[in-house]
Amino acid sequence: MRIIKVYFFSALSLFLIGKLDAGAPADFPANPLNKPGWELTFHDEFDRPVLDDYFWFSSYRAGRGEYLRRIGKDARWYDDNAHCDFGNGTLKLRVDRTRPWRPTPITPCVSCITTSDHRIGKSINEIRIFDKFSQKYGYFEMRAKCVKGSGWMCAFWLHQVDPRHQEFTLDGERNEKDGVVEIDIFEQRGKCIGETNSQIDYNVHFTTDGHFLDEVPGDLSETFHIYAMQWQEGKIQWFFDNRLVRTYEGPTPPGEMFLLAALFHYEGWLGKIDPQGSYPRDFEIDYIRVYRQKP
Repeated sequence: MRIIKVYFFSALSLFLIGKLDAGAPADFPANPLNKPGWELTFHDEFDRPVLDDYFWFSSYRAGRGEYLRRIGKDARWYDDNAHCDFGNGTLKLRVDRTRPWRPTPITPCVSCITTSDHRIGKSINEIRIFDKFSQKYGYFEMRAKCVKGSGWMCAFWLHQVDPRHQEFTLDGERNEKDGVVEIDIFEQRGKCIGETNSQIDYNVHFTTDGHFLDEVPGDLSETFHIYAMQWQEGKIQWFFDNRLVRTYEGPTPPGEMFLLAALFHYEGWLGKIDPQGSYPRDFEIDYIRVYRQKP
């Protein structure tokens, strides 16, 4: 039987916590598992000591990376296998100095889990799709603590199951001809904003007006927060700590989409990597849940 985490809070307990460490930033509490008006279709509370392979592939779209290496193109990620650690009921997508494996600490790497992947056969027309979970429309939620520092990004995305209709073609070219192909439930870049780590990106690729950048109070690497998105026909709404923060109205992806959670570590858009920086760094995830609206 899968153990479900239950959180109990009261005014007295919150008062006592504050008295014990009044200066510590407070985690945003977990939501109940049951969501009124919604049917739970997927959830992982990460209470096991290992990644549950019934739900997840431990890689960053390995099929595409393998195919790019086969045809002699840069697959970008030296090793796309996830480096995971578990404890206290959370998953830690981890990057340390040597894992995921790379020749130097500044070589691009990603620690990632997904619910769908694919393999390409002898020709680009031979595609086998392995789909453990995907869904069109619904409410997608994660409770997590992010990573601080230049060269880091935490991400929770939705991609189309068919690898021919994602943001890059199978041979690695940017794919804008297929219209709307990706939803970023959130991206959190670790570059410091003054003394804080507080900016969040929300995106619908490829659209002209489905890109938002918000700054929230506090340092997102110090405390757990809830990142969520509701997707319906022609409309997407993003939530931070159960509060509606952004709304997009326009075209949305046409088919079912799979889940991707990742910690990226690379130079460029995310800033420079400090070769003497501290490791390990963890994108710590308490749970991932998906719901479908009841009729």
